[in-house]
Amino acid sequence: MVYFQNDRILITYDEGAALVRTQWKGFANSEEYRQILNTYLQLVTEKKVLRWIGDNTNAKAIRPSDQEWTVQEWAPKFSAQGNVERMAVIVSKDIFNKMAVDNILLKAGIAVRFDTHYFDNEAAALAWVMEA
Repeated sequence: MVYFQNDRILITYDEGAALVRTQWKGFANSEEYRQILNTYLQLVTEKKVLRWIGDNTNAKAIRPSDQEWTVQEWAPKFSAQGNVERMAVIVSKDIFNKMAVDNILLKAGIAVRFDTHYFDNEAAALAWVMEA
């Protein structure tokens, strides 16, 4: 089911698999980016979410101030509120997004309580999140 959708992202939720899929669509300014990540918090609070596939294929750069906000404020809340066990990230074609995501995960490493792996396609990401 579609949980949330706008010009920047599509978020779907599969209750049977306890799986969220996100598909970014281009650049999100600070307000859009933070709204979307806060929607993630709402989703993991409302629903049972064990698995997550973040499709960043078409995502663009994340501003440094938004990266810091993600690490300092958002990541600890997301990790504490949710039950996510596995997150598969489909790597962006945009090198600046890839670098930003790497930076966020590196800095937020202690706060993140779930296993995260990178993939270059959805089939491999899905197979991995559905294991065990």
